[in-house]
Amino acid sequence: MNLINSVQQKKIPKLFPLVIIFFAGLGFRIYYFPHELPLVIDSLSYFSYATETVLLGHLPTTWTTINNGWPMFLTFWFSIVNLENSLQYMQLQRIISLSLSSLTVIPVYFLCRKFFDNKLSLVGASIFIFEPRLVLNSLLGITEPLFILLSTISLVFFLKYGKKAIIFSFILASFCTIIRSEGIFLFLALTILFFIKYKISKEILKIYLPGLLIFMLILIPVMDYRIEVTGTDGIFLRAAQGTSQTLSITNQDGMTKIFDGIKLFVSYLGWIMIPSFIVFVPFGVIQFFRKRSKDTNFIIPFLIISSVPIFYAYIVQAQDTRYLYVLYPVFCLISLFAIQSYISKSNKKNITIFLLIIGILCSSIVFYEYKKIDYGKERELYEIGIIATQITSGLNHHPMESRYIRVAEIPNDWPFVFHDDMYKINIISTKGYENLDNYIIDSRNELTHIIVDNDSDMPEFLKDVYQNEEKYEYLEKIFDSKNEGFNHQMKIFEIDFERLDSKDLE
Repeated sequence: MNLINSVQQKKIPKLFPLVIIFFAGLGFRIYYFPHELPLVIDSLSYFSYATETVLLGHLPTTWTTINNGWPMFLTFWFSIVNLENSLQYMQLQRIISLSLSSLTVIPVYFLCRKFFDNKLSLVGASIFIFEPRLVLNSLLGITEPLFILLSTISLVFFLKYGKKAIIFSFILASFCTIIRSEGIFLFLALTILFFIKYKISKEILKIYLPGLLIFMLILIPVMDYRIEVTGTDGIFLRAAQGTSQTLSITNQDGMTKIFDGIKLFVSYLGWIMIPSFIVFVPFGVIQFFRKRSKDTNFIIPFLIISSVPIFYAYIVQAQDTRYLYVLYPVFCLISLFAIQSYISKSNKKNITIFLLIIGILCSSIVFYEYKKIDYGKERELYEIGIIATQITSGLNHHPMESRYIRVAEIPNDWPFVFHDDMYKINIISTKGYENLDNYIIDSRNELTHIIVDNDSDMPEFLKDVYQNEEKYEYLEKIFDSKNEGFNHQMKIFEIDFERLDSKDLE
């Protein structure tokens, strides 16, 4: 009893600051929570899949998301919670996501604790939980928070708890692979590092092979399901295809793609370093190589292998920084090598560490405020999207379509079976067109209305409609959001094909 009390007395004071950091990070995310906004794009697809699974009582047999581990996880929570409508379940998806993102601070702390003392590890945990991009990402309801949480725990177990922990690491790696196919590279990294650390022997194989078997046994049912529904397992075939395509590139065009991918990788890597990592990581890398040991030597190979699928994504010109977020826990660790050097020169280490944490929080808030989404505008776009679905049947492609017009067509009554027929509005691509008349004439069997605003991504001929509507006599304005009290101006015009035809005859 005395021993238990002694352990508790030692542990609680050390972990109490971590609890405070966790709740601070959770509060940070809740403060910026996008209330009354629906899910869009990828998160909407995950939501629809989870919703249909709950209603059917089994996985959908006609379609699946590419990475269905996250919506499968959501299914459990959706099935045990009783809410009123689809929007509330969408908010639940965001809440689960931000909670998982906040919880990741715990394995990040223990990852840092493997190499540094308690106080420095708390700084590493603070860097992670207040990283503004992770805060924003956690509010989207997509795969990264769960993926980063499990992958970090897997790495911690491998580094901290010896060779027998490889089985648990592999179990987590298998779940990571179901969540995102890049998880297969986590498994590959752990395998390579395992044999580097313990060498190949009969005794080691007796530990490794059961882990490999469990890894595959978890994946096989999911792979079989995906093959049955889509014709591909979404894991090994996808990884093999991406790798072979990259390795087979020999022509000039292919090499250009590789160089473009390298430039995109480097530019995005530099961008995600701002604000905190740009201060710590470069010097941290220098200190890392100065102070490397047997344990720290595993970090670089892990980063290299984990970067392979990211690099491929940028070769095919994926325009998104979130592929790099899985590297953040290791960046936190590397940052501590620099921070350790900084505070070793200070006479008041506790105060220095406290000020560092405050500085990290403040810089994150400033950066987030600078880059945050204008939720007020987004709510207006959603409301306008609802109006658009009620008064139109065929629209030109508009950036809002990918966000709110489609989601406005989703039933409010939950649950529902997702199907393409629920989308009643035809969205007609403007790609390849430079003239409004030609666009309308070619699309007249489906296109009924034109929707425009001052979005910079609109084609020039649609920008002209927004700015000079009086030029287009065959367009009758039936909605102007400015006249309805909205701050953001969106115009919807009904096409008068008789006037257009008579204009062409003239």
